[in-house]
Amino acid sequence: MLNDSFLYQVLFLLHLTAVIVGFGSAFVYPVLASKARKLGPKEAYAVNHTAFSISRYLTTYPIYAAGAFGLALVFASESADVLFKQRWISIAFFLFILAVLVELFLFYPNAKAMDALAEKLANATPGQDGEPAGKPKEVAELEERGSKAGMYGGMLHLFFFLLMIDMIWKPGSLV
Repeated sequence: MLNDSFLYQVLFLLHLTAVIVGFGSAFVYPVLASKARKLGPKEAYAVNHTAFSISRYLTTYPIYAAGAFGLALVFASESADVLFKQRWISIAFFLFILAVLVELFLFYPNAKAMDALAEKLANATPGQDGEPAGKPKEVAELEERGSKAGMYGGMLHLFFFLLMIDMIWKPGSLV
């Protein structure tokens, strides 16, 4: 499967770069969230909102690009017809599609809702909206969504790990 053409090598470089940027940056957000939990509502919102607002550009789109470049690598390969018959290629497509679906329908909507809740908490004053001073109801929802974010993020990290295993050991490889 080793292909020495210039096009193949450029696509491989772009694929690896997108993987490093997209998946690598995904490991930063849980650390930022952990640090932000130790801050006040306004400061925590500033940290988390900044991370949320750049995540599409720094993580999501590069991960989509990694999948697109991976597919382009298969087509640019000298033996594309053989590659599509190999199990590891099918596994990679399956895992990638699962990861994209989790991100689109679980992780991102939850993160967006968390951002809105955190903004509301950051801009709230004690006893606002006729509520008694104390712990606002949004705090409980934010904590519940935070648990979900950890679970969804863990799923995405697991997909990345499984994709790496698949790409390294290539189960069912004919070459």
